[in-house]
Amino acid sequence: MLNDFDDQFSVSQHYYVEQFDFVNWIRFFYLIKDVLRLQIKRVLEVGVGSGMVRSCLMPHVEAYQVLDINENLNPDYVADVRGVLPELSSSFDCIIAADVLEHLPFVDLTRVLRNFHSYLNENGCILITIPHRRSNFLFMSPNYVPRVITIPTGFLSFGGFYRRFIKRKIWIDPSHCWEIGDGKIKISDVEKVFLNAGFRLENFKKLIYVDYWILRKIS
Repeated sequence: MLNDFDDQFSVSQHYYVEQFDFVNWIRFFYLIKDVLRLQIKRVLEVGVGSGMVRSCLMPHVEAYQVLDINENLNPDYVADVRGVLPELSSSFDCIIAADVLEHLPFVDLTRVLRNFHSYLNENGCILITIPHRRSNFLFMSPNYVPRVITIPTGFLSFGGFYRRFIKRKIWIDPSHCWEIGDGKIKISDVEKVFLNAGFRLENFKKLIYVDYWILRKIS
C-alpha cells in the first residue's frame, strides 16, 4: 500500500506485477484484441505499469514505445503527459492510456488529450480505460461471450449506502484524483473532454471496474 499520493510515481515495475489480477486481465484482453483487430502498426502506451500489454503486443506491431513520468520503469520517454513532446508529433497510429487519466487532476484532461491528439497520425485512434466506481456483475452468455451488468455504488451494502447517501462521500482509490461515479464526475463529463480535445467516439464498453473507449482522431 502506498503511503503518499506521490509515491505511485516512483515505484518499481515489481509493484505493478504484484497487483496483477483477473480484473486487470479483462481490461488488457480488450486492449490487446482491439489493437490486433485494427491492425495497428505503431503504438505509444502511456504508463508502463506491469508491462503485460506491451509484452503481448510487441511481436505483432512494427513499433511499440512507452511514455511514463516514472524513470524507475525505464520508459522510452520520461515525461509528464501534461507537457507536449514535439518530437512525437504525428508519430503513432494508436495511443493506449489504460487507467492513467484518473491519476491527474480532471482540469488537466483537455490539455493531456490534445497532446495525445498531436502524437497521432491522421485518422489515428486512442484506447482509454478509466475506473468507474460502481457494482459489477460478470456473467457468460450461452455462446460464451462475457457480459457485464452494473449498478451504481451504494445499493449492495449498508456501508456503501451510508457513504453515498448519508455521508455523501464515495470511496475511490487513494492513488486517484477522481473516478467516474465518484459523486462528481460522470461519463458525460469525460466524453465532453474527448470531444473538445478533437476526438470522436468509435466504440464504448462497460467492463469490470472500468469504462473503455475507442476514440478516433478528428483531423
